[in-house]
Amino acid sequence: MTSTPRYDPDENISRHGASDPEQCEKMAQRQGWELLRWQKTNDPILKVDGIFEGLTEFPPSQYEPEHEREE
Repeated sequence: MTSTPRYDPDENISRHGASDPEQCEKMAQRQGWELLRWQKTNDPILKVDGIFEGLTEFPPSQYEPEHEREE
C-alpha cells in the first residue's frame, strides 16, 4: 500500500492502486478520469499507483449497505 494520501488537494491529484500501467489506462477509460501518469509502488500486488487529475472516487458498491457508506 502506498504511504501517500489518496487525494492531494495541493496538487489536485488522486491516486488509485493497480497491478500494472495498463490497468491504470483501463481504470481511466472506465471511470472517465484523466490519467496523468503512473508511479511504481512497493506493494507486491498493486505494483503501481495511477495518478489522476482532480478528486476521483469510485461509485459505491451495490453490495455495500447504504447505511455503511461513507459520506
